[in-house]
Amino acid sequence: MSAHTDESRRLRAHGVLMMIVSVGLLPALSWAEQSITDDRVLRVREGSSARQYAVEDLVAAIGLAELEVAKDPHFGPNRVFAGFALKPLLDHIGLGDAPELLLVCADGYRIPFDASALSRSQPRALLAIRDTALPANGGPHWAAYRHGTETISFDPFYLVWASTDEGADLGTETLPWPFQLTEIHRFDRVAYFAPARPPERAGDAPRLGFGIYTAHCGKCHRMRGVGGDVGPVLDRQGSLSSALTTAQLRDYVRHDGTGYPQSKMPQFSKLLSPTEIDQVTAYLQAMQPAR
Repeated sequence: MSAHTDESRRLRAHGVLMMIVSVGLLPALSWAEQSITDDRVLRVREGSSARQYAVEDLVAAIGLAELEVAKDPHFGPNRVFAGFALKPLLDHIGLGDAPELLLVCADGYRIPFDASALSRSQPRALLAIRDTALPANGGPHWAAYRHGTETISFDPFYLVWASTDEGADLGTETLPWPFQLTEIHRFDRVAYFAPARPPERAGDAPRLGFGIYTAHCGKCHRMRGVGGDVGPVLDRQGSLSSALTTAQLRDYVRHDGTGYPQSKMPQFSKLLSPTEIDQVTAYLQAMQPAR
């Protein structure tokens, strides 16, 4: 990177940082922290078009803010994160008008997001770049986190939520909390999941199960080539979906925490009704290669 580029960034950081995002968030961070040097980048995709934004350029354009999160699902209670308020960020990167987004993470997690949640004053969202409990001196940005059998960092970005409504559902199956977030895509849910739609002849249960699958399962698993890469592909020959009996597959979908203790999969026994679990099971079976 040229010295001219570095100097331009320093000038922007000192000259444009009056645009600090603080509506609904904690007060803006100190001048010293606004003038950070950070080589992380956020990538953006719209169809075949791709672009990227460096953290220090985003700081110069929209400013850093803090968000206090009463109960973070990964790190626990009373966390304060520094980062970019999500709505101004999306406006700046050209996605502020997108009704839906796809959030893509380094570990293969790909989560659809209904951006209409941002049109309301609550909850508030922040694309976090660090946990303020840790020193802002070039060290780790996050506490170490145990994910399945791994201990990981949440770099480069982590999307967090907070609300003044104590009864608001901010759970990970209601709102996206992706960590290791690397890309944001303009997104069309219907077109994206179209290859994974069951045939009409499959019947009502697989059709209903498909809707549940796209809401909860497709972010981690692939079906007909679309979805995430965190969990195993679910429609290849010899996959669990094809090898297990109906009862065994239903237990796998339920995932009550007893059968696969190291799995990253949520306990759907707590999130889905027995009928919904049956419908997802029917969908998985209808999509197997031999069927």
